[in-house]
Amino acid sequence: METSTDLPAAPAGGAAAAAPPPGSACLVCGSTSRAQRFVQRGYPVYRCLGCGLQFVWPTPTAQELSDHYARNYAVSLERYAAARERNIARIAELERWRPERGRLLEVGAAYGHSLALARDMGWDVAGVELSGAAAAYAREHFGLEVFGSDLGEAPLEPGSFDAAILWHVLEHSRDPKAQILRLASLLRPGGVLGIRVPNAESFGSRVAGVWWPWMCPPTHLWFFSRSTLPRLLRDCGFEVVEVRTQRGDGNNLYQYTLMWAGHALNELRLRLRTRGQGGAVPAPAPLPAGERAEAALAGTAARPEAPAAADAAAPRAADRGAPTSSGLLQRWLDLLQRAQPLTNALARHTRFALEPIERRGWGDELLVYARRRP
Repeated sequence: METSTDLPAAPAGGAAAAAPPPGSACLVCGSTSRAQRFVQRGYPVYRCLGCGLQFVWPTPTAQELSDHYARNYAVSLERYAAARERNIARIAELERWRPERGRLLEVGAAYGHSLALARDMGWDVAGVELSGAAAAYAREHFGLEVFGSDLGEAPLEPGSFDAAILWHVLEHSRDPKAQILRLASLLRPGGVLGIRVPNAESFGSRVAGVWWPWMCPPTHLWFFSRSTLPRLLRDCGFEVVEVRTQRGDGNNLYQYTLMWAGHALNELRLRLRTRGQGGAVPAPAPLPAGERAEAALAGTAARPEAPAAADAAAPRAADRGAPTSSGLLQRWLDLLQRAQPLTNALARHTRFALEPIERRGWGDELLVYARRRP
């Protein structure tokens, strides 16, 4: 159930008016009306009543996020190195919009594997990576120009790039709009921007809700859709040329359907149990925290863009002191885990049927390409 409320009003207009504090107005449409969806890991997640953008509010401080990533979030070098074929396919896809290549910037360059492949394919490359250790590896191992800093602090020349990519970076940022505006200044007119983020309106998101694997604050702070991300890009000086959804690193639709069926059957069980008692339907028992429960619900393989295991297993503030889950729930989680290999196999054999559905908005990954307007 969503609880509607209003954010603090933005200050009145005028040359001397200060900008609204971060989070006081919607990043996309400027509305100050919001509805709380739920609390995940101790962080309230809201939906803007103006445009539908979902976001964590209040936005965690820079220090909170720094502490979180230092403590809970890590992606191994091996996982990035294993993604060679996927990275080649992504660069080839970018070249549909920039066949003449040119100078490419990757924000969130990690250890440099994707940039190194782009260089081999004829691009002049540079990158930005918050992790100093990963940036150093990219420089030392691949000889790449990768700055170990935030995008806003990187010493990059305005108008010096022909293309820029952010693969699952924007949802981590404290201020995505500032990132996009910075990229608009770095790209030449007509330059191409490619963005991948989780799709907040996917089938999995609708079915799993708070337990959707990408609903993992404070790692992810913003949850975009096919309408909100293109709108933000247009407001920042871009012309959107492609919007697409796909499975990405999400679970398969069959597994999500099982999750939905389990939830529906449990709701029916609770209603039948209380019908003769004249009482309210009790809330379902909270799902157990921890890596085992998350694995049963998420089913994601160890891919570079999947939530890290350390992050998934981290204790949630909202779960501390929660009642012990029922034996029925534990049996359901066991069933989901046993079903995962079967639904994976079924998804592989029916890929021809699933892909068109995932591309029509049901997939967990949202992909947007845009050009900088002159």
